[in-house]
Amino acid sequence: MQDEQLTFDLIVIGAGMAGLSAAARAAEAGLRVVVIEAAAEVGGSAAMSGGILWTLESTAKMAYHGGGDPAFSALVAQGYRDGVAWLRGRDVHMSNVVNPLNGRGYQADLLGHFAQAVVTVEGAGGIVVRDTRVERLLTDAEGRVVGAHTVHADGEMDIFAPWTLLSTGGFQGSAELREAYLGPNGRSVLLRSNPTSDGAGLRLGTAAGGDAPKGNLGFYGHLVSGSPAWGDPRLFTRLSQYHSDYTVLLNEAGHRFCDESEGDHANTHQTLQQPGGRALMVSDDAIHQAHGVTAVVEVAPPEDRMQVALEHGGEGIVADTLDEIASFAGAHGFDRGQCLATLSDYNRCAREDWENLSPPRVHQPHKPLARAPYYGLIVYPAITFTFAGLRCDDRMRVLRADGAPVGGLLAAGADVGDVYRGGYGGGLAAALTTGLRAAGTVMGG
Repeated sequence: MQDEQLTFDLIVIGAGMAGLSAAARAAEAGLRVVVIEAAAEVGGSAAMSGGILWTLESTAKMAYHGGGDPAFSALVAQGYRDGVAWLRGRDVHMSNVVNPLNGRGYQADLLGHFAQAVVTVEGAGGIVVRDTRVERLLTDAEGRVVGAHTVHADGEMDIFAPWTLLSTGGFQGSAELREAYLGPNGRSVLLRSNPTSDGAGLRLGTAAGGDAPKGNLGFYGHLVSGSPAWGDPRLFTRLSQYHSDYTVLLNEAGHRFCDESEGDHANTHQTLQQPGGRALMVSDDAIHQAHGVTAVVEVAPPEDRMQVALEHGGEGIVADTLDEIASFAGAHGFDRGQCLATLSDYNRCAREDWENLSPPRVHQPHKPLARAPYYGLIVYPAITFTFAGLRCDDRMRVLRADGAPVGGLLAAGADVGDVYRGGYGGGLAAALTTGLRAAGTVMGG
């Protein structure tokens, strides 16, 4: 690329699930699209995922479990069917139905989808460029976004189009933005994602006049065991403690701090806000055998997650008594006495005083930790993508603080704020549906 300019119908910044889906859909309609990817390969965090394309089955269920903007709850829940049908129409392979978390979905061949999307874009006269950064968006005298200034090892280029889509995957790769939006512990939270999603969409969008309000502390991620090898994508799933919703979580002061039964994704948010940003996860053999050695979804192999954690340097113990668990906690910076007192009180409430358990456990029966051996594991929040982002309407137009759209500018996927807040209803589904909706806006729908 030399110092020059090109004109397209649509600029897509970010070649993940949202961006490539939008680009392929627009190209199917005959539009010339340029896709700009900062990394060496397309796919983003979606390419590192297990490909589980799932969501919650209704708008009401999405509103309850997702907790985001009602317009986006409806968009994702209602748009999922059309999105899956579109992928199937493009011969993207889908597994039989799987049932992750509170929803349903399929394991999709995302790598095949991405490769096919590139072919579709290029077949319509478009371009997919890699290893290229967008330094700034270009605007006209009225403030409408009309293009992008790109930087590549070969040079710089101005690219022009009537529409630009931000789909860079969130800001989890930026310690500064994590701290600004998620609080002090956000700076050091573990990254369970591609490192390229560092807030480029947020920065570009706000520089062009878009609003990106703070206040949404949510993100998609999981509690994980610590490991000297953290950062190896092969461990992102293996060290995740998906079953924390069945366990008891204690902060460094030795207190329970959340309703664990809300789900591991919710527990991850709550743990990040605790002093020290970590927790002690405690279970007994009944919990471990029922939930700690089973497959997360039907298409995944079962593993003993405690064994895997310890083999990779996790801080944990398998003990004969809860007193030993408390001693382990004390040796690792937790309040030993309060840990033991909290576990004892939890067991008492589970047996005879469930209505006074605080915080309550709303979504599961109250079962005491009563069968040895007992398991104690120190867990840390790890982030895959952020929930805060650019303020958008249901056509995926980026909005200013006064609610007016920034002309020519769209966002999709994790660059959109408030699709979810405290809950979660599927990241790939949100990326697919918002990406296709953005393409529809460009196509005049």
